[in-house]
Amino acid sequence: MLEKINGKKKLLFHCFIVSLFLVLVYTRFIGLDWGLPYPMHPDERNMANAIQSLNCGISSASWRINFQECFNPHFFAYGQFPLYLGYLITFILKLFDGDLKLPISFQEATIGLRIISAVASIINVYVLLKILKIFNFQFSIFNKFSKLIFQLFCLLILIFSPYAIQFSHFGTTESLLMMFYSATIYFSLLFIDKKINTLSFIVNSSMLVGLSIATKVSSLLFLIVPFLVLLFSKEILEHKTSISAPKNSLYFFGYKLINKIIDLTIMVFLSLVIFFIFSPHNFINFTDFISSMNYESEVALGKSLVFYTRQFFNTKPFYFQLTKIFPYVFGWPVFLMGLMGLIGTNWKDKKINLLRFAFLIYFIPCAIIYAKWSRFMSPIFPLITIFAVLFLENLITKLNHKFWIPAFAGMTIILIIPGISYLSIYQNPDIRFQASDWIYKNIPNNSYVLSETANVVDIPMINPKSKIQNPNKNFQVISFNFYDLDQSQELQLELSNHLEKADYIFVPSRRIFANHPKEKYPILNKYYEDLFSGKLGFEKVAEFSAGLNDEEAEETWTVFDHPVIRIYKKVK
Repeated sequence: MLEKINGKKKLLFHCFIVSLFLVLVYTRFIGLDWGLPYPMHPDERNMANAIQSLNCGISSASWRINFQECFNPHFFAYGQFPLYLGYLITFILKLFDGDLKLPISFQEATIGLRIISAVASIINVYVLLKILKIFNFQFSIFNKFSKLIFQLFCLLILIFSPYAIQFSHFGTTESLLMMFYSATIYFSLLFIDKKINTLSFIVNSSMLVGLSIATKVSSLLFLIVPFLVLLFSKEILEHKTSISAPKNSLYFFGYKLINKIIDLTIMVFLSLVIFFIFSPHNFINFTDFISSMNYESEVALGKSLVFYTRQFFNTKPFYFQLTKIFPYVFGWPVFLMGLMGLIGTNWKDKKINLLRFAFLIYFIPCAIIYAKWSRFMSPIFPLITIFAVLFLENLITKLNHKFWIPAFAGMTIILIIPGISYLSIYQNPDIRFQASDWIYKNIPNNSYVLSETANVVDIPMINPKSKIQNPNKNFQVISFNFYDLDQSQELQLELSNHLEKADYIFVPSRRIFANHPKEKYPILNKYYEDLFSGKLGFEKVAEFSAGLNDEEAEETWTVFDHPVIRIYKKVK
């Protein structure tokens, strides 16, 4: 009888696992074509354009390969690994579609890149579960079935992480980097636990770090964790038993030191070899690569001030990430529990301390630079989620064993609500499509519209899936440069002329009005204050948002996939 009951429990558990896996796939792939055929994300657009430009570099006249041009993306902000992988996926998709003779379209390249992100996000969930399993959940309240139930709750939290849902829908490098860093930490934990030998650790870590650098050069930071784990380990790659010298002798110490240096050298060398193989044009076209890196680093460090980094003016390191990034990418419940887990979980456990070190060694240098985009922090997001789970694990051990399952179930629901809400972005038409449909329906033909420059796309735009396929309306939309308004009297005069003519004003996102401090840009701020208050002679007639109340977050968290769009009409 007991065997039958256990059999039913196992069957039920496996059914839940399959169901949750399908939910995981759904959350990562639903709406993967969001925003297309328009380039909604600038990094994604650049990567898709790079894939479109790839060719074998064979001259039709001489049939010789020009290695400098062979699969040269002419784009070095990121490595070639995700571009080549995206190209391969796009080729496979075109093979099934039967249109190999046609050049790669922007839409095809974008879908290829988004598939990489979605698959990497799914794999990362598996890796994170393996990391959590290392900690065993060995508490007195856990019998075997309770452990399985607990793992199901953990899986739900990982599935509905807002950051994972968003980045799996961006054809960029974030999901890949999260997966690589999580896997690197996983193998480091296995090595500390003596579950793998030194050779296996070196090979796996080198492969993961090399691919990370081939994805984004700043991932060199990933090498620090396995490097130091290997440095302070007692194991060495070659064990020679013929040494007769005492273990505390100078000779034995020298032997260990030389072998340790060899092990570390092999790890670094293999990482660089993998980097070279999967991102060769960083070396073949070294001048272009260095030029790109110089520009990217100058922007990141604030040495080159560009319009899209103005939100970071006078921001405070650490405080900005703790208030403008983490609460939104996790949701407040997971963030707070993750923070408590980071600070309060067992400080004597070397495996937990490794997680802390992996978090801090990446968080600190990325937090203190000028540009503080959410994506800069993405590799360590999964670590906060792990700390949240570990905190909950410690918390439930203090509960009566009869109540831990319903208590933890209720807490899990609270933790996944932000992710469920965030998923609605990709279950519905893009906000810009919704706004455009409204514009075509409600704004008269030939209206004069004042809008803003430097948004990723301008509205209105035709939604290929909308019933309004041929609106037959023309609008005179002025994409005005508000960024230089305070510095240019000519722009100030132009703005006055546009306001006299304008029938409507579009505020397509928060990119301008939320990013310019009043003391430095008084004229710009006065314009928006008067617009929002009605003093400018316009009233708000429509607003479109995803309903997530996260416009205060770091700009790029919202403006690419769910900006708040405001439309104002002149009061007659």
